[in-house]
Amino acid sequence: MQYKRHEYFRHTFDNPLSATFRILVEGSSNESNPGNCMLLDISTGGTKLISSLDIPTDTGPVRLRLNFVIYEANINVIGEIVWKRRGIDGIRYGIKFIEDASTEKLILDELKLRRRTEIGAAIEKRGENPPTR
Repeated sequence: MQYKRHEYFRHTFDNPLSATFRILVEGSSNESNPGNCMLLDISTGGTKLISSLDIPTDTGPVRLRLNFVIYEANINVIGEIVWKRRGIDGIRYGIKFIEDASTEKLILDELKLRRRTEIGAAIEKRGENPPTR
């Protein structure tokens, strides 16, 4: 399974973000029980996650329904596994989101809010005044 990702802006989480996923059964409305994973990075086009679960990818495309919170909004997005790599800390997956303009905007808005909060906390920690616009 080879994949060359597009060059999206990617946000890497200092502390991986907790998420859940369900495997979507092709040709059916059935889904698997939820599995746990951690998001390592994200863009509007996809995410890299790690899980202890070995999702079979050798029989064809696998779609997942991911659920996570970046800042405060619950994000529910469908994506397809485009690569898989085993490591000592779990199995890493590259997920390409199924294009949806409203979800892309929500992810971008949530990343902006999260980043502003992180910058504000770092400035407060140093005892500086936050920049004004």
